[in-house]
Amino acid sequence: MITIPEAFTGLFAAWRLFLRDGRAVALFDGTPEGAVKSFYCALVVLPGYLLVIAYAHSPSAQEIDWFRFVMVEAISYAVSWCAWPLLMFYVARALDRSGAYCLYVTAFNWAAGPQILVWLAVLSLAISGVASREVLAIVNLGALVVILLYHLFIVRVTLKLTFFVSLGLVVSEAMVSQVVIHARDAMLR
Repeated sequence: MITIPEAFTGLFAAWRLFLRDGRAVALFDGTPEGAVKSFYCALVVLPGYLLVIAYAHSPSAQEIDWFRFVMVEAISYAVSWCAWPLLMFYVARALDRSGAYCLYVTAFNWAAGPQILVWLAVLSLAISGVASREVLAIVNLGALVVILLYHLFIVRVTLKLTFFVSLGLVVSEAMVSQVVIHARDAMLR
């Protein structure tokens, strides 16, 4: 079980990484136990995720079978938290970075805290009605770029890989995420 100070430290370190402070890596528990505890961040960011999902699916809410919707979303949420760390176990071994794997997973998982704040900011702008669809599309793209650059920074400071290898991992993770999203969307049709 994770303690409140451990969760606070994980989120604080992730925020410092978001601000590009590479020294924040030292705040993470890079042990296997720390990596396992970092999955508690899924519970921390769940309320924000639910807000984003509720907004994304609100136009067709009357057409949705709620039991199916909740089950598919729950499964896709769990898969999205597990698929990449599981795949990275083998990738880290292939890249001779097994020793840094737990640190990477810990930082990657806690990074969901700042990421959900970015998406909630975009959601707030969308709900406010202040911005046009075109502006929202640009803001959404900007948010995606910020998050991808954040992940790139995490890969670089935890796994100590070259820029291009790190970029390849970030693109790969984005592709895995898209596969999960498309599978979820297909199950909701």
